[in-house]
Amino acid sequence: MNAREIVKRAVEFRSPQRVGLIFPGQVMDVEYVFDFFQKDANGIDLWGSKWTVHPDYPSTGYVQEHPLTTVSAMAAWRPPDAGRFAAMTEAALAAHLPGLARDDKYRIVALSSGIWERLQYLRGMEQVMMDFIECPEAVRGLLRRLTDAWLEYIGRLAPFAAEIDALFMFDDWGTQTAAMISPALWREFFLPEYRRLAAASHARGMHFWLHSCGMVTELLPGFIEAGIDTVNPFQSGTCGYEEVARRFSDKIAFATTVDIQTTLKTGPVEAIRAECERLARWGSERGGLIIRSYGYDIPPGHEEAVLEYFLAHPLADGMGKTWHA
Repeated sequence: MNAREIVKRAVEFRSPQRVGLIFPGQVMDVEYVFDFFQKDANGIDLWGSKWTVHPDYPSTGYVQEHPLTTVSAMAAWRPPDAGRFAAMTEAALAAHLPGLARDDKYRIVALSSGIWERLQYLRGMEQVMMDFIECPEAVRGLLRRLTDAWLEYIGRLAPFAAEIDALFMFDDWGTQTAAMISPALWREFFLPEYRRLAAASHARGMHFWLHSCGMVTELLPGFIEAGIDTVNPFQSGTCGYEEVARRFSDKIAFATTVDIQTTLKTGPVEAIRAECERLARWGSERGGLIIRSYGYDIPPGHEEAVLEYFLAHPLADGMGKTWHA
């Protein structure tokens, strides 16, 4: 069973030989064939938001100018041509194809900011929160157009469907203590759009992954209902090791690691190993777990301890049965 099949089986709960592993330079079961997070020389991204660099956010920066400052601007705005996205991905895939033909890795296209984060980049977080109450129909219309743009893009991937295993969207939904909006509001505005994205991905034989940090536990039922295959919360302790294992093991796949804000960063290694044992219960004997590195500001040896644990130790399901890596 090669790496590609291991991750596919983990996502689909079809009893892989071991957990999926994403540790660059060590064990890498996936390959990222494209990432959309691009800006021009003036810091303007493909959607019209202007970014600036900040020492606290060295990888991406933050939005300095939100292009949609009025409700009328929201109504008039149209997303960039999906053909531009498709052409960029086609070029990236063409460059990868010779290697992909020899490659046994699970292939991911990263869509970067998703429909929730893009809403903030266009309008601003504080204003969006008011928009839900003051102009909900304008929000729905904007979300619909954002989703439509990604659906058109997904449609244009049809010729490459055999080369792509998953689309990976990035939408941080959690604060340190709760979801950013209520589950009821999330279902009203976002569940239909994520459902459309997941369904379009599945129709072309691709999984749909969602990165979402913070305390997102109360949104997991909605993620499952939407058809999201894999969720990537890096703050696993914040989500609650035991609660997630009890409620959601075997219902959605997780691509995660030991909590990045506490134990993985602070250690010691013995505590990391103990937390790995708790994290292992997010998977089951049928799969559902991909363990990955975080890569930012983590002391030497800490991520190696996570990798060593999941290479050497069994996973357990909620009933106490075990299966070996």
